[in-house]
Amino acid sequence: MIAKILAKFRSDFVIVLIANIFSYFITFSASVIYVRLLGKTEFGLYTFAFGIISFFLLVNGFGAASGVLQYVSRANNEQERLGYLKFAFCSGSAFNLLIGILIIIYALVTPLPIPSAKPILLSMALFPIGRLYIDIFQAYLRAKQDNRLQAKFLIINNCVLLLINVCGVIFFKLYGLVYFTYLGYLVMFAYSSYKFKLPALWGKIEYKLLQIRQFISYSFFTTLSNAFSGLLFVLDTVIISYVVKDPQILASYRVATMIPFAINFIPNIAINYYYPEFAKNAHDPVKIRQLSRFVSRRMFVFSSLVSLFLILAAKPIILIIFGHNYKDSILPFQIISFGYWIIATFRTVNGNILAALGKAKLSFYLTFIILLVNIVATYYLVLKYSMNGAALAIIVMYVFSSVVGYVTLKLVLRDLERRND
Repeated sequence: MIAKILAKFRSDFVIVLIANIFSYFITFSASVIYVRLLGKTEFGLYTFAFGIISFFLLVNGFGAASGVLQYVSRANNEQERLGYLKFAFCSGSAFNLLIGILIIIYALVTPLPIPSAKPILLSMALFPIGRLYIDIFQAYLRAKQDNRLQAKFLIINNCVLLLINVCGVIFFKLYGLVYFTYLGYLVMFAYSSYKFKLPALWGKIEYKLLQIRQFISYSFFTTLSNAFSGLLFVLDTVIISYVVKDPQILASYRVATMIPFAINFIPNIAINYYYPEFAKNAHDPVKIRQLSRFVSRRMFVFSSLVSLFLILAAKPIILIIFGHNYKDSILPFQIISFGYWIIATFRTVNGNILAALGKAKLSFYLTFIILLVNIVATYYLVLKYSMNGAALAIIVMYVFSSVVGYVTLKLVLRDLERRND
């Protein structure tokens, strides 16, 4: 019995799970430190600026990481895998440089709802370039199912970034956080390349071995679909910024979302771990259903317990972790914690399965419809209930998108069965 338990703890899934939990704990701890060390107004300014950066990062690398995950998973040999990796990094880097330029233009030309955030936003404009390296190698290692190396890569890089950023905040406050993030990216790149002996990202690409047109098409629709999905999580802070125009309310709302949004990684880990299996069995609806039920049932139990705990313990969690300055975050925290049960059990699983089945274009159209509903709901609910309205809009979006995802996946699998017959 003990041997079986130890064997399970040594399995790749558990190793990846522990690595992701530890890394997200590090990221969450960093956010708490920023809240504590920065004043509420400063944290609100950072939240606004980072929200704009996140908005542009929704098209990070124009889907390069998603393309790597899909096509490296299906590649027949190492040369083909390296070809996709190099092409993704080169094209993604060029696109992210363009994103950085667009952020600078936006900050200089557009009247910002919080004008004092302009210099901070300008200083963060090149964040997308540093982010791409991490995302592409994460996808590459996951696609190769090199889970132990992926776990080490994730833990070490997050720890390095945390330590460097905290030093920046302690010594130089808000601008220290920004500029030390760039330093962190450089250290991560140098250390990871040396420590993990990762493949070189430069060199000749054997284009004749690659399905470049299909790769670009898949990445295009996946990044648009992911952009709209991600926008669902960025839109609320942007709308609050433009409607309420108060950095302190924005800071309180950010605190309310911090824990529920942070633990969204758990269902993502589960589905991403099985993503190569879903992709390989894309023509077997029976196998897809079995895997889907396996993941969904376990997420239902887990997310129910987590949501209930967060709702009941909301007050001590907010006051102890973030301080009494953020007591107005308790109610939206409870609302969003209930939403976690919905997204973890239903929306995340079905949405990722559709992507694994190669239905990137379909996912894009569905997400676009969901986004339109979310924009309308968020705007009117924020106008009426301020940040509590934004939290309620999240519930509306989670329920609607879960129903749409479930019905769509059911129809896709039914159509696949007909074609197989």
